[in-house]
Amino acid sequence: MNKNLQLMVMGDGGPCIYFDGTWLMQAVATTLILFDGKPMFATRAAAPRGCSYKTFARGFHAPTGTLLLFSRDEGMHTSGWWKNPDYDRCRHLSLSFHETNFESEHYGGLRQCLPKDAKTTEKWLDCFFGAQKKLLWCEPPVTDHGKKFDVWHYLLFCDEHWNPIKPRGEVYSREFTEAGWKSYSDVRHDRMTALDGLTNADHD
Repeated sequence: MNKNLQLMVMGDGGPCIYFDGTWLMQAVATTLILFDGKPMFATRAAAPRGCSYKTFARGFHAPTGTLLLFSRDEGMHTSGWWKNPDYDRCRHLSLSFHETNFESEHYGGLRQCLPKDAKTTEKWLDCFFGAQKKLLWCEPPVTDHGKKFDVWHYLLFCDEHWNPIKPRGEVYSREFTEAGWKSYSDVRHDRMTALDGLTNADHD
């Protein structure tokens, strides 16, 4: 594991990176951006219990009280969810703000959720996306968990080479949908029809 990194245990029982007061915001962003999905330990046995991909994609920055999760999401179109292929993959930053407990470096949870800090949010967006932040899709909290902790999401959509793009049209537009693409409901209908055919054949 990188000697400059520490882990802390979150309230959900899973660890994440703990960024103390020696970490500048840009250094935090760079660390999360460069994470390639490989464990930051020499062996799996050396990793603390509960470590996963999410452990090193998520960090808590103590000076700003920010909980961050940065991931590369893929498959929103190919899975049959969104019809427009321009929305198939994105770089995804999630932010929420919390009071901190500085009694221990290995802070055992988030004591209290704070409202979105607009000024600090803009600084994070500059650190993660730079001039590309003008292309961001911003999503407010939707799930019960997201509303409880006021988690906001910032999505930068990309092409197949992970170059930033400005998607054409709406997510459910079929204007650019390739021939033969099927939605999840289409695939499910085909499978159910096939199963019905097998069942009827068994009764013949």
